[in-house]
Amino acid sequence: MAASIDDELLIIARGAAQAGALILDDSIGAHISVTAKSELGDVVTDVDRRAEQTIRSYISARRPDDAITGEELDATGDDASRYRWSIDPLDGTSNFVTGIPYFGSSVAVQDVESGHWIAGAVNAPVLRQEYYAQRGAGAWRVSRGSTAELTGPDPDARTVLFGTGFSYSSEMRATQFAQLPHYMQNFTDVRSVGSAALGLCMAADGSTSAFVETDLYEFDWAAGALIAEEAGLTVIRPDAHRGGIWAYPRHIPLTIPDTGGTV
Repeated sequence: MAASIDDELLIIARGAAQAGALILDDSIGAHISVTAKSELGDVVTDVDRRAEQTIRSYISARRPDDAITGEELDATGDDASRYRWSIDPLDGTSNFVTGIPYFGSSVAVQDVESGHWIAGAVNAPVLRQEYYAQRGAGAWRVSRGSTAELTGPDPDARTVLFGTGFSYSSEMRATQFAQLPHYMQNFTDVRSVGSAALGLCMAADGSTSAFVETDLYEFDWAAGALIAEEAGLTVIRPDAHRGGIWAYPRHIPLTIPDTGGTV
């Protein structure tokens, strides 16, 4: 039986994320060129660019007519294409340059006609973990050769961790700090790993119980949000709430500080 287009897209997403992650892994310990971007602490490396080019080449060789957008390079491909890829070649760049192992390559693909995200993969080379999901087919983690389906946080867990991340903008960060107590009322502690993609994946595998970050680009959350959603979490993407991502299980209500409403 021939594979469906969704199956094909997932295979490509996983392969592309792995290709990018191999560049990251091979670059550990090598000389890295680091350049500042817009805000203090927001940096890009030559490894980011090489990984993104590798990922784009991988996708283009298999889907030459698809559109591709990413963090470091200009959009390419046919704007009229039904499918568009969203790439973060190195999510967690600050971690990468400082030797913290929470970073990886993130790749997702969207059906432009419906707006649905079809497949996504996040590959963290130092952690030796790969997360992936396909719309309607569940989410999975491959860790050191073992594959497990992801079902989100345990509703009976006594440790309930709130996952989040913080902006490079000092003004936005101050707002995030001020909002944190509002989110924490149903959680026992907070974790920030410095990678939105992995933060969402950790909520998907139950390491944390939710993930919220309110100052992100699409490539930061595209793959991770699908993985969390397919693991059973409720996900609110930025088109609904001003540039942030909310991922949480049904048994833990989240209060959004700006509105006072519960989602």
